[in-house]
Amino acid sequence: MVPAMGRRRTILVLAIASQAAYSLISFGLPAIALEIRDRLDVGVAGFGAVYAAVSLGSAIALIPAGMLVDRLGARWVLVIGGLVNGLGTLAAAGQTNPYLFSAALLVAGIGGSAVPVAGMSSLMRAFAPEKRGAVMGWRQLAVPLGGTIGAIMLPLLTDSGGVPLAMAVCAVAVAVTSVAFGVLVDHPRADGAVEGRTGLRGVFRVPGIRPALTVAFVYIIGLTAVLTYYIPAVRAEGLTRSQAAIGFTLVNIFAGISRPVWGRLADRRGGTRRTRTLRETGIVAAAAAIVMVPALHAGVVAALAVTAVLAFGVFGFNGLVYLLVGELGGPARSGVAVGVASTVIFGAGAIIAPVAGLAVENLGYGALWVMTAAAGAGGAAIAWWWLPRGARTAPAGGGLVAGAPGRPNR
Repeated sequence: MVPAMGRRRTILVLAIASQAAYSLISFGLPAIALEIRDRLDVGVAGFGAVYAAVSLGSAIALIPAGMLVDRLGARWVLVIGGLVNGLGTLAAAGQTNPYLFSAALLVAGIGGSAVPVAGMSSLMRAFAPEKRGAVMGWRQLAVPLGGTIGAIMLPLLTDSGGVPLAMAVCAVAVAVTSVAFGVLVDHPRADGAVEGRTGLRGVFRVPGIRPALTVAFVYIIGLTAVLTYYIPAVRAEGLTRSQAAIGFTLVNIFAGISRPVWGRLADRRGGTRRTRTLRETGIVAAAAAIVMVPALHAGVVAALAVTAVLAFGVFGFNGLVYLLVGELGGPARSGVAVGVASTVIFGAGAIIAPVAGLAVENLGYGALWVMTAAAGAGGAAIAWWWLPRGARTAPAGGGLVAGAPGRPNR
């Protein structure tokens, strides 16, 4: 029998590894955007559309994956999902037709939906409430960690063997880590799990869930815009290819740093600082986006410094959102609650990527920073006025007890 602490560490390590592998594609693919555009013969908006297929596939399957995790446990959901993701990514690697490429990435996204839902649900059940923010932050660090590895590895693999080699390596990585997670971690069915539509409807009735999902929807606008178009946006302002690559690497590094830092802040005062911390991520993101263009004109050092601050704010929110909705949903609905939140985030990302591309094509790359600043400020305002005030960790159920709406935890 694995000791309790060792088992918790194993769950965390495997959650990080599987998510990082999935993020090689879902977050790292823009590092070879130009090569993919040449291979598929598409423009900026066209790349945004094919890249969005991964998020769209996840959005389709996240809620069903959450229901399956609550009903059956994580093991088979992870094993089957990891294999489907790997096969879809491998199929995309051999395509030169943008429609077939998108279809294959759609399948990969459907399979990959198992990774965030099962990983976060496992952590919610394994760790005490006062440690969940930090733990969820470390788990969410895997997202930009995979993007950082992808930003370095995918261009090198593409130079060596083209886009097919780069994507084939990603396919193997996500299949192996997801299957290992499923085989080695026993995640039983949740006690009292509510099945089918009743469980899904019940999630939306929980106080605080809808405001949290609204904040997530607004914040994901900035995240998607920066993730998808950062490299061409900064190159349009004069950075070289290598400088832009360094900047994109910084985006992923500081996005990763932000997750455990924001999570630890959210754990303060016995877990009552969740909402305030969520608001603060938007304020930082908005402030950095406002000064991004002047920083780019001031030189590469200033541009990279503001890039780091921007990433720290823009990418810091989603672990907090998952934590909030998972706790609000309670142990019996944590899987479907996380699935709903992930659907909002991935689904919004799928919509926003091509829309932002059209905005850039018609208005220029300045529109990117305007969108990011507006998303940060808007999400922070919603978190300030609408999310429950004084939410506190429930002593028995591990969820949140929502207070009255209003200015939270100032």
